Amino acid sequence: MKNLIRKLLPQKSHFVGIDIGAHQVKAAEIKIVDGLPEVVSLRRHPAPPGVWTEQFDEESLVQVLKEVANPQLKEVITCVGGEKVINRIVRLPRMPGKELEAAAKFEIQKFVPTPVDQLIIRHVPLEDTAGDREKDPKIKIHIPRTGETREISGKPEEGQDVLLLAVPAATVFQYYSIFSRAGLVVTAVDLKAFALWRVFGGSAEGTFAIADIGENTSQLVVVRDGLIDFIRILPKGGSALTDAFMNTYGVETPEARVMKMEAAVAVENGDGEGHSYSEVLHEGLLEITRELHRSLLFYTSQENAAAEKLIITGETSKMKALTVFLQEALGLPVETGVPQVGFAGGIAFDPAFSVAIGLALREVTE
Repeated sequence: MKNLIRKLLPQKSHFVGIDIGAHQVKAAEIKIVDGLPEVVSLRRHPAPPGVWTEQFDEESLVQVLKEVANPQLKEVITCVGGEKVINRIVRLPRMPGKELEAAAKFEIQKFVPTPVDQLIIRHVPLEDTAGDREKDPKIKIHIPRTGETREISGKPEEGQDVLLLAVPAATVFQYYSIFSRAGLVVTAVDLKAFALWRVFGGSAEGTFAIADIGENTSQLVVVRDGLIDFIRILPKGGSALTDAFMNTYGVETPEARVMKMEAAVAVENGDGEGHSYSEVLHEGLLEITRELHRSLLFYTSQENAAAEKLIITGETSKMKALTVFLQEALGLPVETGVPQVGFAGGIAFDPAFSVAIGLALREVTE
C-alpha cells in the first residue's frame, strides 16, 4: 500500500541537506537531472558560538539557517550531532514489529540513565528478514558490545542484531523548533554515518574506513563490501590543531587558526622542517592520529579484518599535511574522498560538505 501511495503522489526532484557543525553550518542542494542526482548548490555560514551547548543563542542559529536556506525549498533533512546520539547493538529474538519496539525500549534502559519517557528511541533490524525495512536496507552496522559473548551450548544464539538509537526528546524538539522558526520543515533527522556511507561507500568493494574530521569530533565509519560494518565517534577534530597553537603560543583562536594554516602550507611546500610552527602542527596531528589508530585496531580485533585504506573528508581533510601524516603514521593508503555523485557546472566538491550532501541524498537513494 505504501509503495502504491508513493507512486500516486508527485515525485520530488529537489532535496536539501543541512549539517550544523561546531564551526560552520553547511547546506547542500541536490536535483535529479536526467534520472541522476546532481549537486546544484553548496552554501555555508559561520555557526553561532557554542552551538548546541547549553550556552548558545538559539535565535542566532535561526538567523544562520535563514542565510543558508533556499527560500524556495522549505523541506530539509538534517542530522543530530553524534555526541547527542546513544547507539548500541543488541541481540534479540526474532519477533513481530510491535514486540520488537517494546523490547528495544526495554533494552535501551540498560545503557542510558535517562528515563525512557524522556527519550526518542528507534530501532533498526540489521538483517532484512521480514522484508519490511524502508530505510537503508543494505546497512549492516557493528557497534562494540563491550566484550559480551552470546552463545548457548557452544552455538551462536538464535535471533537478530538490532541497532538501538536514543536521543533526548528535548534535543529533537529543540531542533524542530529552531528550524521551524527559520521557516523550514525538517522532513527527516538522520545519522552522519549513514550520510557518509551514501556519499563514499554505498557500492564499493573491499574494506575501507571513512573519517569525517569535524571541528571538535570526528566520525569514523568502516565499510566492508558496500555495507557499514563499524561506526564510532572520535573525541578529536580539527580544533586539536588550533588548541595546540593556542596552548603553545598563548594566542586566541583566530590567530591560532592562522598559524595552523601557515604551518600546513609550509609542510605542503616542502619546507616544514625549518618552519617554527611545524612541530606544533605535528603535535595536534598526533592527537587525531591516535584516536583513529585505536579505533581501527579495535575494529581489526573485533572483526578479524583490517581496513585496506582510509578515506578522509571534512574541513580539516583539505590540509595535504594531514593526508601525508596519517598515511605515514597509520601505515595504510590515505586519500581525500571523491563523492559518488555528479556536480553541476561551476560547482566544485568541497570536503566540508560531505555530510550535507549525504543528507540530501537520503531521499534520492532510498
